[in-house]
Amino acid sequence: MNTIQHFDQDQLHYISKGAIHHQTLINRIDEALFNNPFNSNFVISSLPGLGKSYETQKALKKLTGSNPVIFEGSASMSAFAIEYATAKYLTKNQPLYVVNDDCDILYEDKNVNIAKKMFDDAKILKYGRNFRGLKQFCTDLQFEALEYWHTQNPNSPGFSVPTTGTTFLILTNRHFPTINEVEKTESGSAKETKLTDLYAIRRRTEYKEIEMSSNELWGYVANIVLNEKICEKFMPNISIELKNDILTWAFNNWANVTERNLSLVEKMTKDIVRYPKAYKDIWKSEYL
Repeated sequence: MNTIQHFDQDQLHYISKGAIHHQTLINRIDEALFNNPFNSNFVISSLPGLGKSYETQKALKKLTGSNPVIFEGSASMSAFAIEYATAKYLTKNQPLYVVNDDCDILYEDKNVNIAKKMFDDAKILKYGRNFRGLKQFCTDLQFEALEYWHTQNPNSPGFSVPTTGTTFLILTNRHFPTINEVEKTESGSAKETKLTDLYAIRRRTEYKEIEMSSNELWGYVANIVLNEKICEKFMPNISIELKNDILTWAFNNWANVTERNLSLVEKMTKDIVRYPKAYKDIWKSEYL
């Protein structure tokens, strides 16, 4: 059955635009992992719930000769430092791919100077406190790694780990400002300082922000529903008619739904399974 017959020209336009944004996300991930001759570090920023993590996981499966490391929302800078130090210790001079997935601890005010040195010409992660205080949080292997990096610079109480040979792919919902946005803030203000620091990360990396209008965001979601198996995870035999029910209802209520992302579609699909005769009533009560 032809799925496009259910949508008018405006909706088809938004679906087309959404498909372009989705392909942009895929292309940017592929650039970082497979077409990166300058060993650049990449930042991909977008609204939450658009599948950045999922598409990255798919791409990582195609990497050969490498075991990528994924950091997901590390609770503290010390935890991140321990994990990265261990990964670098195990790989030594071999290429290392590190995915920072919503690991925004790096960009908090107290840590941003550490992050800047990771991505600038210094190319180093420096932990300045006494590293022995971390032993209680480490496995034997992790503490062995910290001791190793400490011996490379024994005059410091902490440790320093090079980021040369490491490709960072940073997935975030955070916007990193442009220089124009920085210059518009009040000189000397706390906001200017914060934006300046985030801009410093932006200019040290290959930054891509995937931006779209609200209707294009619906089109992005619709493109995924129609061309990927997002609904099938919960309802393997879902029909085209039910997919169109989901998308049409979402389009008609897009300005008022409680969330606008792929998670909404997943929840709506689960509701069809649970309440096959009353799912639209459930959608109305739960998502408006």
